[in-house]
Amino acid sequence: MNEYYDFLDRQLNDVLGTDLEFNILLGAEPYKLEPDVRHGFFDRYALIKEFQEITLSLFNASLNGEADPEIASLIINELPENQGWNYHKDLNLKDTPVFFRTDEVIPGKICEIQCPASLWGICEQLYHFYKHFGFQITSFNKSLSESFSDALTQYLGTSPLIHHLADHSSIPHDVRFFIQQTRKHGLKYFTYDKGVTPYNCNFIRAHIFMGLWTDNYASERLAQYKAGTINYDLPPAILFDEKMLYMLPFWHKTRHYYPDQIRDIFPYTQLITPEGFELEDGTNISIEDFCKRSQKQRDYYFKYASSDFLIKWGSKGVYLASTFSGIKIRQFFEDIIKDYVQKRYWIIQKAYLTDDVTDYITRDNELVNINVHSKFSGFYGPSGLMGILIMQRPFYKVHGSTDTIVRISC
Repeated sequence: MNEYYDFLDRQLNDVLGTDLEFNILLGAEPYKLEPDVRHGFFDRYALIKEFQEITLSLFNASLNGEADPEIASLIINELPENQGWNYHKDLNLKDTPVFFRTDEVIPGKICEIQCPASLWGICEQLYHFYKHFGFQITSFNKSLSESFSDALTQYLGTSPLIHHLADHSSIPHDVRFFIQQTRKHGLKYFTYDKGVTPYNCNFIRAHIFMGLWTDNYASERLAQYKAGTINYDLPPAILFDEKMLYMLPFWHKTRHYYPDQIRDIFPYTQLITPEGFELEDGTNISIEDFCKRSQKQRDYYFKYASSDFLIKWGSKGVYLASTFSGIKIRQFFEDIIKDYVQKRYWIIQKAYLTDDVTDYITRDNELVNINVHSKFSGFYGPSGLMGILIMQRPFYKVHGSTDTIVRISC
């Protein structure tokens, strides 16, 4: 029996009453970040919130005819009419995400911000695992569940009563594990704790905008939200549930609203149109000219940036242009332009691939050394940074998979 994986398996099953296993790979030791890199994660919180506030203001201004209507149109894109322009205009959204996770292709370059995202439970597990086996974790003096519980209680100013809609999470048992861990710190949940009903919850969590509409109490809660009596983690709007907003700091119609410090924390990103797109140097390139480039010169990602969760869920709709042949990339662009006509938009984003070498432990107690690409994720709440997770994989898409190695920052 492998004592390390046995510990992780028991963590899950003792809490959840299940028969599951920790089904990703365990990093042999915590990840050591240089002090300035670690501090950067703390410092970026203020810039992320400023980015979200500027974007929210632009979106509302566009909806109300005070800014270019194309801004809101690109974001609302293919939503059904009852959740589209009039809904968002009447909503007059005031809030930005409360708890979220960044995905950074290299520290300091955020390719996506997800609210609330998955992997909170895995980060929590690894914190207790490494502490149990004697590793020093000095970056954070609390577990993620304790930091979350403290931050939410302070944010609400009262005892949190939570309904977490977990159906659209990519790792549902990870969510359930994290829920149970936070209950140890005094949080209470609908369907878990007596006295918590659908009608007295004051904090609603869902993993996608559409998930809020599958809630049986969606209409009542939206009315409560407008009256100011409940809070959402992911606000009840599409704005922060799409990749479209990452091109706004670079787009010719909106970039002047964002300071350079905000632009610097994101990879260069542009909207793909039938005419092509703008490059980093300010020149425009046609689709045909981009296709003529060598594969090495196509170090960009294609990313679906609209609202269909069947395409954007779980790292779907993400492709590395440098892996396509000349024929394949032309065919792909044809599909992108067909989508564009139907308001299904794609962005192109500069690729950063970190080449790293790491060790992981197998369930057979073998120590394996492997070449990988890395992704760095900061977990944030109203109090700022609460944890850092590093995922590594021998593939350009680094996400939760059975061949993904995970560790936390020490």
